[in-house]
Amino acid sequence: MSNTRSRYLLLSDGLYRDASGRVARLAYSVRRATLFAVDARTGEALERNDLDAIDGDQAARLAALSAVVPDEEDELARVLEAMRTGSDDPSQRSFTIMPTAYCNMACSYCGQEHFKSSIRMQRVAERVEAVIADPVTRNVRVTWFGGEPMLALGVIRELSTRFLTAAKAHGKSYTAGMPTNGSLLTDRTLKVLREECGLDAIEVTIDGPPEVHDRRRLKRNGTGSFHQITSVLRDSLPPGLNLTIRVNIDAENEDSVTDLILELARIPLKANLALMPVHSWGNDVSDVELEVRRFAQLEAQWLRLAESLGLGFGAIPNALKRTTCVATTRFSEVVDPAERVYSCSEHPLVPGVRDSGIVATVDELAGSGPRPAGAFDDWYDSVAAEEFQCGRCPILPVCGGSCPKLWREGHIPCPSIKFNFQDRLEIAARRLGFTRFSETQ
Repeated sequence: MSNTRSRYLLLSDGLYRDASGRVARLAYSVRRATLFAVDARTGEALERNDLDAIDGDQAARLAALSAVVPDEEDELARVLEAMRTGSDDPSQRSFTIMPTAYCNMACSYCGQEHFKSSIRMQRVAERVEAVIADPVTRNVRVTWFGGEPMLALGVIRELSTRFLTAAKAHGKSYTAGMPTNGSLLTDRTLKVLREECGLDAIEVTIDGPPEVHDRRRLKRNGTGSFHQITSVLRDSLPPGLNLTIRVNIDAENEDSVTDLILELARIPLKANLALMPVHSWGNDVSDVELEVRRFAQLEAQWLRLAESLGLGFGAIPNALKRTTCVATTRFSEVVDPAERVYSCSEHPLVPGVRDSGIVATVDELAGSGPRPAGAFDDWYDSVAAEEFQCGRCPILPVCGGSCPKLWREGHIPCPSIKFNFQDRLEIAARRLGFTRFSETQ
């Protein structure tokens, strides 16, 4: 039986040298989400797919990393099989709960329609408690979503108390997170989120330095929020509550991202940075949306600056996709304030697709069973049939196809790493103590 180079192996485009002076080629096994080094000769052999030139011990190591695979192996089928297994795992349950449809900001690129509302807690609470009590369940994660979820903090506290109590009673793992605009965060509310609601992660959007952020993310009362948000996150972030700063980037603020990174480093914030291109969310953002390759090129520059200033971010994925997203597993569900259940988080509150995305109401769901089938539960069949380019893409194991909804709407949601991998690899290499090596050195 002979082997071949994996279609999911990416190699550095040059040589690197470690602290001891050893010259190496860097390799990334996407099927293992693992970055590793090989000697220059092995790297050249992998480049040529000349596996006969690789000695036995090294070949065995490469096989263990899925960097080389048997000739007859259908790698795409194996990758999709792993994702199907993850998506069909009833022990891992997740809920995205929207306790309000309102938001105190009116960002121009947001595709949601906001209105004042509140969620009826009892039926949602009973649904999650039933899932926690199910003997098959091991882990439950709740994401508080919106609108702006902090406008319904009282609802979140009450539901969280019930969920945490049930998890403790049944010996189950329970975790929670929240994306938020950050304008309602205070020392007290941060403590409540961490200590009473069990949150381990929040994602706060900041779209530029003060003048840019306050213009793009203006509160409905006409006031800005940059200094308020950054001050409380700097001074009051509780231990154990991980912070991500998300920056939504389009043509209107791309020129200010560098200034924002400098400002975040000056403050400073203990956070990971997530630079995200603005994309269609049921709305037309074509006038400001950045072309994906252009965004990737700019992002590489921004990440190099962030690295030089000590800001945290993920350079290369270190975990495989268990399931592409909440829309590709029936063991995840999205619940809006009217207790309608969706499979995709980009359907609720979005005019034009809101009603078509409903798969049930909470009343209709019996006990702890999975949600009904949604529009994207057949995503892996589509990828296997190569209806989209994901089936031919070398980063599929860590990407999963990104967003089935956008693909089927005619958009290309490929993550930037597909286009700036070598730049990200160089950052990851420096973190491991490698520096670029030239043959003339």
